[in-house]
Amino acid sequence: MQQNDFEQLKDFILQKNPYFNFGFANAVSERGTVYTQCNSGRKALLPADDLSNYFYLRQDALIKHEAQYPSRTTDNHTQRLNFLDIAIVYLVVVVKDADPLALGDNLRNTAMMFELMNVQPLSSAFNREKIIAEELSGTKANDLSAVLQRVKNETIIKLTLQVSKTFIPSECIVNPCKNLPL
Repeated sequence: MQQNDFEQLKDFILQKNPYFNFGFANAVSERGTVYTQCNSGRKALLPADDLSNYFYLRQDALIKHEAQYPSRTTDNHTQRLNFLDIAIVYLVVVVKDADPLALGDNLRNTAMMFELMNVQPLSSAFNREKIIAEELSGTKANDLSAVLQRVKNETIIKLTLQVSKTFIPSECIVNPCKNLPL
């Protein structure tokens, strides 16, 4: 799995659901805020008073590598294991005046249509106060209360997705560092 895989999932969700104005991949939850890295630094996603009808994808820090023993590949007469890389991804959606169940169904359908990775919806949450409290865990009670008071007509849902993709080992080693020779 690469960072670009989540960018492509974000773009696919935007393409299939035209009521979204913005989508963000690779969001991070830290110190009472959810943000994403932009060219100019960090952009707050929750709370975000300057955004409307948007979503973000936030993944757990862990990617599980499950060996696929029956599907060994042959490479120069040596057998190599394939792996199924599995991650839990949270799709958090903030949309003004939406039907939460219809929105959740749209997103579940959209996620399962994505063909570049296997995306399986595991659960959906519709209580916006609980979702905000979970996403902003570690926030002081006063700050959390202030965020909740600013939420008026927004529908907020959170889908938990299991995302998986096959990893086939190769002998190609790429340079993961910017501006450093390999």
